[in-house]
Amino acid sequence: MGQSIPLISEDRSISPRYRVGDWRRAMESDDWNLRIAIFKDRITGRFLEPIELIEKDLNIGEFAGFSIMALDCLLVETLNQFYQGVDETPDNHQRQFWKFFRGSDYFKPHFTRKLSDIFYNHIRCGLLHQAQTKNGTLIRADQGTMIKPASGDPVNGIIVDRVRFHDALKKEISAYVSKLETGGYHNAQLRSSFIKKMQCICGIQL
Repeated sequence: MGQSIPLISEDRSISPRYRVGDWRRAMESDDWNLRIAIFKDRITGRFLEPIELIEKDLNIGEFAGFSIMALDCLLVETLNQFYQGVDETPDNHQRQFWKFFRGSDYFKPHFTRKLSDIFYNHIRCGLLHQAQTKNGTLIRADQGTMIKPASGDPVNGIIVDRVRFHDALKKEISAYVSKLETGGYHNAQLRSSFIKKMQCICGIQL
């Protein structure tokens, strides 16, 4: 017997403005405008707006690099899951970050495989597991470039400009939304994967 998906209330929140029932109605009516509105509300309300509020508060924004980058790493993972149409990040999370960076017009000019692996280990894993960056790696702002060695070999630490990183991530999200809105033959797989991921979020079997 296959594993069953637990029933989730139609009234359960999936974004600030929308509930599971809203997504189900969007599916039943094949309403792509509503489907995309739900996605945008989820990403904006749960990730982008909290980051903007942190940045606007001058008392905490200067020292909130860890918090902002941690949220950005969550965004990278969830967006990559939407691209692939999966409920959770597949095995070998480190490789998945590289897959995301090399597939993005906004990140691939700044990341080699080596820098991607260092970012994953020093920043993503450091913040998630130890609430700190690792091995001499720093998070800064106004650095002139998104990512660079802290000194000499990047294996001994990198400097990531959180402002440039976040701006690139917002552009990636906007480009993704534009492709969903356009649809058509070239974006059919993207739309299919998007639906699979949202169905997982809502606990609805395809």
